[in-house]
Amino acid sequence: MTATTKQTYDLIWNQENQFAYKVAGQVIEKPKISVWLVLMPLLFLYYAHKIQQYKAGIHGFSKGLVRTKILALDSAQEELNTGKKDEEYKEAFVSKNLKNTPNVMRVRDKQIEEVEVLKAHYAKLLCEQGSSYQALIKRAYKSSGEYRLFLNKLAKAEEDVYDAALRAYHPNDKARAVTKKMRNATFALREQEIKSFFG
Repeated sequence: MTATTKQTYDLIWNQENQFAYKVAGQVIEKPKISVWLVLMPLLFLYYAHKIQQYKAGIHGFSKGLVRTKILALDSAQEELNTGKKDEEYKEAFVSKNLKNTPNVMRVRDKQIEEVEVLKAHYAKLLCEQGSSYQALIKRAYKSSGEYRLFLNKLAKAEEDVYDAALRAYHPNDKARAVTKKMRNATFALREQEIKSFFG
């Protein structure tokens, strides 16, 4: 990996981690400060514990959100380095703890489709040079409309993964509410991104 490619890789990696952290911050609820903290200082210990759990929750949640993106980024980088199609990332979606039922396989297939959408995007960015993620996006996508087409394609791929997972694992209402919050937060942040990147 050349120094330029390493810089580009790092810009993308940092952006994806920051984005995931922002989504996690909007999905996971922060403990509220109570008037009782002032009146009963012992409650501060309980609040401090809850804040630690909140921070750990955001960190873990964002790590889970960015996992697919980092797999795709690494795979795109590998393909650029070797000139060969990389299929090894697919092993990350094979779980030894789950039976390969049709629903589980459908989730895996949808995750692989999402990675392929991301790989094409990252391959474009990795071929560009710039001092910021915004510069990479503006060089790879010449207009906000072109970038929006990619984001719409990515949103569809993510939606397909969510839907497949919800069908496969039959989560409770709370899990469905979290999924909805993720969708809404992701959409809002991407809209801000487009405005920020293209003015």
